[in-house]
Amino acid sequence: MELSEVLEDIRNKPVVPLWPHAGLVLGVSRGAIYAAASRNEIEVIRIGRSIKVITAPLRKRLGIDVAA
Repeated sequence: MELSEVLEDIRNKPVVPLWPHAGLVLGVSRGAIYAAASRNEIEVIRIGRSIKVITAPLRKRLGIDVAA
């Protein structure tokens, strides 16, 4: 998956997969992103076994303007 596709998803969707989306934009490994989620450093929701990142706080953290 390309970084441009990931950023487009983050701008346009309310939630995205923890991996690879959040890991790619934050520049961390799969293990590191799951560890950050378990420490509540990233706002996530759990749906069954799936972990999704809430994009509004992620956009704010990254300084991404939704209207861009």
